Amino acid sequence: MKWNGIVFKLGTTIMILFFSVLLPLGFFTDRIFLSVYSTQVYQKVNDLSRELVNILNEPSAREFDYYEKLSKVSGKELVLFDEQGTIVTNSMMEFKKGEPIPRDLLHILEHGQHFERNYVDNETGASFFIVGRPLMKNETFHGGLIVFSSIDEIHSTMHRLRNWIVMSMIGAALLALGFTLFVSRKLSSPLIKMEKATREIARGRLDTQMQLKSNDEVGSLAQAIHDLSVELNHYRKNRSEFLANISHELRTPISYLRGYAQLIKHHRYQDKEELESYSAVIESEAIRLAKLIDDLFELSKMEEGRIQLYMQAVDVGELLEHSIQKVTLKAKEKNIGIEYEIDQELPLIYSDGARIEQVLFNLLENAVNYTEEGKVTVTATQAAEHISISVKDTGNGIPEEDVPFIFDRFHRVEKSRSREMGGTGLGLAIVYEIVKLLQGSITVKSEYGKGTEFLLKLPLKNTDNS
Repeated sequence: MKWNGIVFKLGTTIMILFFSVLLPLGFFTDRIFLSVYSTQVYQKVNDLSRELVNILNEPSAREFDYYEKLSKVSGKELVLFDEQGTIVTNSMMEFKKGEPIPRDLLHILEHGQHFERNYVDNETGASFFIVGRPLMKNETFHGGLIVFSSIDEIHSTMHRLRNWIVMSMIGAALLALGFTLFVSRKLSSPLIKMEKATREIARGRLDTQMQLKSNDEVGSLAQAIHDLSVELNHYRKNRSEFLANISHELRTPISYLRGYAQLIKHHRYQDKEELESYSAVIESEAIRLAKLIDDLFELSKMEEGRIQLYMQAVDVGELLEHSIQKVTLKAKEKNIGIEYEIDQELPLIYSDGARIEQVLFNLLENAVNYTEEGKVTVTATQAAEHISISVKDTGNGIPEEDVPFIFDRFHRVEKSRSREMGGTGLGLAIVYEIVKLLQGSITVKSEYGKGTEFLLKLPLKNTDNS
């Protein structure tokens, strides 16, 4: 066990809290019991002395004949003396029969008062609590009685009580220690497992699994680490795939550019028509290369928040119609119908029109590109707080496992087909970033083999009605 580990720290904290409660509790229990027990003993001695004096004050008690009986009945040490303070009879070794009691005690009793005090036997060293009361007849002092109660009984009882408290505290401490170790290990075990798992993930072993079943915060943390591992693994795979794709995308146009440029340089063409054909290939590949580079830079700026928006009053319906016109020709070439229904009451919104049109065109172009037959349906309606635009196609759809990652910058669904269409795999990532900058939202629903629907929502707040 590490001295600076969580098990030691947690265990130490619990034990400190335990003893901070247990020790004061034991101390106050001892004090309270001592106070209560002593009070009871003193009260009993007082009551006993009062009863004995009442008995001795009876008319039939002219002599001190009851002493033996009183001593046996009371169970206490008694000293009886006459009006001169001379001890008549006693059971205390220090008080001799015929000797006087201390003058200060006699003086108190002669005035009809009683006294209570602690007393130590000089011969035995025993401690007593004594109560002295006068014997009065017709308001005349005729002697007195002193009752002795051993304080050693109290000390003996308290000693047994303290032993019991100490043993109870030791037992409780052992139970607390066992409970602390159990709880500490129970709480720290999943944390230690998570630490090992995160270190494995940090070493690049992203397939590390977290086998923890718990419904508390620790279980949530374990699930979060597991999700992070899955996301990092997916990110690493997509990054490798993206780099391979970019490498391919760059290598292909560069190869064409270099190859056809060399043909033109060395005049390896038959006529002007062939020369124009070579030039067209060079131009096409240059455009493709420029688009790839532009997409990369644009996405990078969006993710870093360095893109500037030009906010103005925007007619979303007009932008949507314009975007549909752009893809109409390509849709006709593929014999794909485009149906659209745009609410004529759509309000103007304060936004970046160029960026909205970029999003709409990208969604429509994808819908046409990935639909072999059927149609593309577009609707635009106004809801309570946003304008809702749906772009739905009857294409191949997206596999279920690809749907959560469709807006990732490194993700392609149909890789080879995307390259054939001139795609870079960055279009939807750019769409997602633009929508986020415009404080809107975009979601996708797809059923593989039946089609896909993208739902775009643009906020109505800051609506400009002028």
